[in-house]
This record gives sequence, C-alpha cells and structure tokens, in this order.
Amino acid sequence: MIDGFGLIIIIISLFPVLVLRFSGSFVIFALLAIVAISIHGIYLFGSQILLLLSITFAVSTVAELISLKTPFGIFGAKYKYNIHHKFFSSRIWLLGVYPLEISLAWVILKYLSYSLAMLIAQAFGLPYPAVIFGTPLILLSLDLILDPVAVNIKKHWTWEKGSAYFGIPLRNFLGWYAVGLVGTLLFSLFDHPKGITFNILYLLPIMFYGSFIKNSFLLFRLNKKMAIVGAFPAIFWTILSTISLIILFIRQA
Repeated sequence: MIDGFGLIIIIISLFPVLVLRFSGSFVIFALLAIVAISIHGIYLFGSQILLLLSITFAVSTVAELISLKTPFGIFGAKYKYNIHHKFFSSRIWLLGVYPLEISLAWVILKYLSYSLAMLIAQAFGLPYPAVIFGTPLILLSLDLILDPVAVNIKKHWTWEKGSAYFGIPLRNFLGWYAVGLVGTLLFSLFDHPKGITFNILYLLPIMFYGSFIKNSFLLFRLNKKMAIVGAFPAIFWTILSTISLIILFIRQA
C-alpha cells in the first residue's frame, strides 16, 4: 500500500513531466525533476543519495569541459553544442561552450540508472560491485538512443566525425561508461548502501527510464534495423528491473 507521503512523492515526481508538456522548457523540467528525484531518493535510499547526485553533476561537468576545451577527447571525437538552440533556454553556458542543461540531464539519467541497478542487484543477490559497474552500463544504454536523436533529429549538438551508428563515434559510448563509472566509484568511497526491500515507488524510475525508449521510433526512418538494435539494451534493463521489482514483492509477501 502507498502511504500519504508516498502519494505525495508520486505527485511530485509526475509534476515535472506536466510542466515540460505545457511549458516546453527543459531547464525548468530538469530542475523540478532533480528536486523530485532528491525527495524520492532520500525516501528510498537515505540522504546519502544527494552525494551521488552532486558527484554526478561535478564529474559530468568536468568531463564535458575537458572534452570541449582541451585536445583530450573523453567521448572519442570533437563535438560542439548548438548553444543557441531553444532546448538550451537557460542561456547558462559554462566557459561559453557547455550548456547547464546537459549536466542536469546527466544527474537525472544517472539516478534512474542507479535505481535500476540497485533493484536488479538486490533481486538477484548480486554484490554491491555489480551496482558500481552496472549503473554506468544501464546509463550507457540510454545514450544509444538519446545521442542519435539529439544529433540527427533535434540538432542539439554535432560531431566532427562519427561512425556508421547514426554518425556517433563509438568511443563516445566508452566515454559515457567511463564518466558514469567514475561517479559511482567515487560515491562508493563515501557510502555503501544497505540492501533494499520492495516499495512500489521503485516503479517510478523504471517507468521514467523506459519512457526514453520511445525516442528510438524517431530513428526508424533513418535506419530501422539499427534503431531496434540501439533500443534493445534499454528495453532489456527495463524488463529486467521490472522483473526484479516483482521478485522483491514476492519475497516480501
């Protein structure tokens, strides 16, 4: 059963989606979403989850700025954000090249990925290192969908050179994994979460994570087979985490 506070968390979690739908402002959505996941995370994981969110923001920002402002390409090739795109409505560009919205997105996606990893590890009796190394893998799976859409459909940024996979450099995905892994490794130095039990509120990150899969349909007209291949990992993690939540429910019952 959902108690009163749980119901409030559900309402708070859904509110950013409504704001995005009616305002079209990603930065407002992202800020509200981070407030929502902070409350959701504190309720389910404890206040230490705020450290994960903070580390994610810092690590992703540093990694992106290194890639944008130095010859060292963490993500495989040089790229450039279309900072004047309406998507970047905050008009906050770090060092003049990096939109604030991107780091906010990193935080949201990392929390969803971490939640799924915790569910899967708990359901199948995996040790905490599985969460450390699994979280960036679940995170990377989303980028297989989001990066091609952002580059080819939305025109949020451009790559100087890419690969046969929708023009995205393959090393970009290694970069995503590396950045995600650094964040979870740093978090593990300060906190080692205890096991979790069933709570219906875990369904929220599963639903939000799975909602990104619909973006793969935008890629169908470019390459249907490749779009299906790219969507498969995210579909897999969505299904596996759903099964994990069911397993935890059965154990509790």
